[in-house]
Amino acid sequence: MDLSGLKDKLSYVRKVNDNIAIGALTTPEDLAETFLHKDKKYLGFYDIYKKFASPILKPLATIGGNIGVAVSASDYLTFLLTLNAKVKLVSVEGERLVSLEELVVEKRTLAKDPNELIYEIIFPELPENYSTAFMKIDRREVIVTGYITTAVCLKIENNKIADVRIAFDRVNKRIPSRAKKTEEFLKGKEFSVDIIREAYNKVLPAEMVRKSDFRASGEYRLDLSKVLMKRTLLQAKSRIVEGV
Repeated sequence: MDLSGLKDKLSYVRKVNDNIAIGALTTPEDLAETFLHKDKKYLGFYDIYKKFASPILKPLATIGGNIGVAVSASDYLTFLLTLNAKVKLVSVEGERLVSLEELVVEKRTLAKDPNELIYEIIFPELPENYSTAFMKIDRREVIVTGYITTAVCLKIENNKIADVRIAFDRVNKRIPSRAKKTEEFLKGKEFSVDIIREAYNKVLPAEMVRKSDFRASGEYRLDLSKVLMKRTLLQAKSRIVEGV
């Protein structure tokens, strides 16, 4: 179904009642013109943009479409999970809000009725001392699918991890998910490389199932997951402390 005729109505980024709303037809190119690419709290959006698809697709792809396709390569889906995003679904019968985590139930499968459209994505504004980061690794620099994709949302207070949310392209399903056991292990602890290392060596492997395919082995993907988890957490902390 072609929804381009609704572009004027469904392409926006707005602050509404301490929330941020993104219209479903907003493109990565549209986002690049907003505060989401400038505010240190939301620089994960900027990280995605740098690696997203190709220059041809950035003004064509939509945030709603990236969510709706519901695959592990959905970069915005992975990142928005760390922002506790919800999705507004609209039909002739009305509208409803569904958490992104509940909406995407399996690969290419959404918990929505056939007559419902993804209208907008909503998430709470982040307070101070929060920041975000997103990374993915592949052999290519353009049209990067990613062997591994990782996103984090982090809050630091007095060098302690006051809040942390970590999402990967896959944890134990074929869709992006949060590593919640790893998050719980890290919360409240002093931020340090040693603690992060303990989390990704002892906790992450217990909740993550990485499978092998023609592109990479499961063991390699797990190892990369650990590496990107550390790098994104360090990047988010640097943005909180140093503003970069």
